[in-house]
Amino acid sequence: MPLTLEDELGDILQKARDGKSWSQKDLAEAAGLKLDEVRRMERYEWTPPEEIITRLAGVLDLDGPALSAIARNAWHPKPPVADPGLDLVCLNVFMGTYPVKCYLLRCPATNETAVVDTGANPETIIQKAREMKVKPSKIFLTHAHPDHAWGLDLLVKEFKCSTWIDAQEPRPDGTDDFQFVKDGETIALGELNVQVIATPGHTPGGVSYQINQTILSGDTIFAGSMGRANSSWPDLYRSITQTLFSFPDDTALHPGHGPATTVGEEKQHNPFFCGKS
Repeated sequence: MPLTLEDELGDILQKARDGKSWSQKDLAEAAGLKLDEVRRMERYEWTPPEEIITRLAGVLDLDGPALSAIARNAWHPKPPVADPGLDLVCLNVFMGTYPVKCYLLRCPATNETAVVDTGANPETIIQKAREMKVKPSKIFLTHAHPDHAWGLDLLVKEFKCSTWIDAQEPRPDGTDDFQFVKDGETIALGELNVQVIATPGHTPGGVSYQINQTILSGDTIFAGSMGRANSSWPDLYRSITQTLFSFPDDTALHPGHGPATTVGEEKQHNPFFCGKS
């Protein structure tokens, strides 16, 4: 059973509107719709007929068939091929009722392990680390939002390790022991090389982490959509099209929400980028 996508039609319409600095009224007028129809779509109350989806895609610079496939729950990404050179454990947790993903990244040769984002659920991470008989030596944060950075106090107390984050991000509560990452920097995790990739836009200092053919991308891109541009929509778009999409098509993308995907899947099926990359 495929994992549910993070974004539905309503989310994609909102994010595409943000890219044009449009209100719901602006979109309704551009697409020849009633304002209430746009509101209902963005509240997940109405999936319109194909003709309207095509019209919406046209005015929002989205790919029509790709948008329709997501609106009708007809597309899910093919799972990436597992990378034999690393162990990556995805923890599906919740911040309240909101689903979040955090990761334990382990070097098979040395057993050295890192936490990548906290999922606002440190207890689950601690329990899983104990089950794996590992003691993480690093905490890598893609950004400082609470669902990705809450609970550092418990993790640092348990593992006695530093937290790695971009200097442009706010300092999350729970620790004063920060190491500041830079774009292109390589951090050793046992025999693994973890490369820092600047992917701003969702937040000013948002980063992704590349290990071999695997990228842990935080809230930069989701399967079939993109993150919310809290900092800068153009920066976020460039972070995807010019940075993440510069990697080979079989590169795995493991986001902070929703299913894992690949660069190739997103180039072919993501309505924001299909036919543009």
